[in-house]
Amino acid sequence: MPGEIDEAGVLSIERLRDDLASFRADLKVRYRSDQRQVTSDELKTRAARLAETGMIEIVGRTELSAAISRDDLARFSLQFQRLLLFSERSTTRSKYDGELKALLRDYRARLIIPLKQYVRNNPRPAAVVPTNVAQTPFVATAFVGHSFAPADSLVVEFVVKTLTAAGIAIVTGEKPTTDRLSEKIQRRIEAQGIFVGIFSRRDKTPGKDEWSTSTWVIEEKAYALALKRKLILLKEDGVVSIGGIQGDREYLEFSRSRLHDLGPRLLGLFIMSPTGFRS
Repeated sequence: MPGEIDEAGVLSIERLRDDLASFRADLKVRYRSDQRQVTSDELKTRAARLAETGMIEIVGRTELSAAISRDDLARFSLQFQRLLLFSERSTTRSKYDGELKALLRDYRARLIIPLKQYVRNNPRPAAVVPTNVAQTPFVATAFVGHSFAPADSLVVEFVVKTLTAAGIAIVTGEKPTTDRLSEKIQRRIEAQGIFVGIFSRRDKTPGKDEWSTSTWVIEEKAYALALKRKLILLKEDGVVSIGGIQGDREYLEFSRSRLHDLGPRLLGLFIMSPTGFRS
């Protein structure tokens, strides 16, 4: 039943670990050099499916927070999100291998063992009310994740001013200095009730009217998702993906040449309700 942690669910999560290990082994067989680009459509599709399965079966199940710490769930969210991003672009085998190695190293100790202990100590599954993430009180503050490219400054300024006009206090990040989400930024996201992601154009796909977006903002979104924060996702027209299955959630598309059209739609998310936010 939904809302329960049972042996069948734990077995499914354990099998995912086996699938991840098998995928890592197959990568090494197909690509002997760790600096080769993984170009196989079959392998990239497998990577995407494994990542999305992890986001659904682990990150997307709020009941697991009864057994798994918030920080560990957030860590898995980031790792699966990175694996998904690797499948969507040119990526070397070494990057896949590094992320899979870290994922598999944490998997049993931080996930399987706590879940099995929980099931053993709770032999009769009952609906679980999460106590460490899902019950976070709503606060009228938002973390805005955005690109720091100078060309995007007007878009960011417009969104911040619009949210401020809606009575939302704004907190933003800072220009990244590493390829990992810092603890400082994690704590800023954690402290806010809403996550606003601005997915502006970054790199153009050769020969196509398509763009990638900031990997950094996608990782910030993955962390906010793991914390069960309310999400507002703003995608610039032409951006192909904002992060897999989360990219399939409702988002507002905008054109930087017609930002004035975005304002009313963004404000429309906030209506008279106990939280001031339309769910």
